[in-house]
Amino acid sequence: MALRHLKRVFVQFTPGDPKAVSAREFLQRLTGEKAKKSNPQCNVEFSIAEDAQPGKAFVELMYSDGEQQKIMTADYPVGELTKIIERKGTEIELKQVLSEVKGYDPWKPENRVAITQRKA
Repeated sequence: MALRHLKRVFVQFTPGDPKAVSAREFLQRLTGEKAKKSNPQCNVEFSIAEDAQPGKAFVELMYSDGEQQKIMTADYPVGELTKIIERKGTEIELKQVLSEVKGYDPWKPENRVAITQRKA
């Protein structure tokens, strides 16, 4: 798991909660050697909520662009959590590349690609 586009990750879960499996596995992946090497500055924190209700595990993400996201992990397998981070990382990289192209604004109407439908 690559953390290069993350500044901070916070994981909270209740021990023994069967719906917190993805949160626990996600935390395990975050603390692996490969993940740590991908961004040593990323702050990974966690909390074990002894008195929380089952199914309330969550992950809070702070990305390098300042955007924050809270995900209730009971609804997601760990692979989907990873994909969410990867998609946001791709978005951050694309915005950075586009900002380096002087004078190009992809959101201006004249710079949009027109999609036309063929007549049958």
